[in-house]
Amino acid sequence: MKESVVTFFKDLLAIVLGIFITFAIQGMIDRSRDRKNTRSSLELVRSELVRNIEDVSIINEFLLTEKRSAEYLLANRDSLDKCPVDSVRYHEGIILADVSFSLSQDALELLKMSSVFQNVGSNDLSMKIIRAYDCCGAIVGNVNRHISIRDTRFENSIDRQSAGEYVSEGSIDIDEFIKTDYGRYAIEWITTQPDPGYYTDVSDLEEAIKAIDLYLK
Repeated sequence: MKESVVTFFKDLLAIVLGIFITFAIQGMIDRSRDRKNTRSSLELVRSELVRNIEDVSIINEFLLTEKRSAEYLLANRDSLDKCPVDSVRYHEGIILADVSFSLSQDALELLKMSSVFQNVGSNDLSMKIIRAYDCCGAIVGNVNRHISIRDTRFENSIDRQSAGEYVSEGSIDIDEFIKTDYGRYAIEWITTQPDPGYYTDVSDLEEAIKAIDLYLK
């Protein structure tokens, strides 16, 4: 009887230890999987932020080119017919370009749907990532707002003048358009805008990338 009781408790202890070891191993597997998922997610975020910085440099270059084009047209306002046709058409195309800009936030959306922020365990890193994507949204919003205001000024210029004088089949005749006061004001507005760096500061994105690199070391 005594031996059977001892055997029973030995068997029970073996079962309990087996369950404990199983849970411990499973916990180690889960933690390892979480670390891998966290690492992969952060690497995706890093890659996306790097691409966004590259795209912002394209946006910045467009804004610089737009301002230079407006300055060229204004400087030659009274003699555009004597300027190289290709140059005039190029600069005209820039200031009248139908454009809109966007930056990717796909990795952030994946991050929000996962438990990565919890696994990171660093409020500083999480906040820097969120701030970086907020910055992306602000850049896109500011630049597209600039384009919208620019387009509205051109539309208003056309509405306030006799369209037949410098609009043919929906296309602006820049040579005539720029000679009108409204046309000149519309183009001049572009040259008065702040330096593109005002819209395209990526320091928050760079800070997030540095923080991710530090975490992944």
